[in-house]
Amino acid sequence: MQTTQDRVMIVGGNAHFSYLMQRYVKTSKHQIIPANLGDEVLTLARSEKPAVIVLEVDRPETMGWHLLRELKADPIVGRIPVIVCSWLDEEARSLAEGADIYLRMPILYADFGAALTATLMKEPYEENR
Repeated sequence: MQTTQDRVMIVGGNAHFSYLMQRYVKTSKHQIIPANLGDEVLTLARSEKPAVIVLEVDRPETMGWHLLRELKADPIVGRIPVIVCSWLDEEARSLAEGADIYLRMPILYADFGAALTATLMKEPYEENR
């Protein structure tokens, strides 16, 4: 039986990114919660309560950055770890805005697996903490 500990939410605007991350997550035996960049992400994260969120940030000042700030400011889902994936050289900014891990694209499976393991080893997300 799978639990929220097994769920990984993949949020992306690029079909190739989403496909690759879904393949990586399937290989690691976790359940996938797919989402497109947009306003429904916060609602979906609240209802599904994933163990980790993988977020694509493709350009400066786009929806990905907005979602990162929105997720981390939310009292319900703000403790869920976020892995930011980007072509941009924005690791410092990503971490300053609340990302738990930053991965620069292109992302190798070994790097993704290590990041996923690191986030899942943190204290589990629990609602109302």
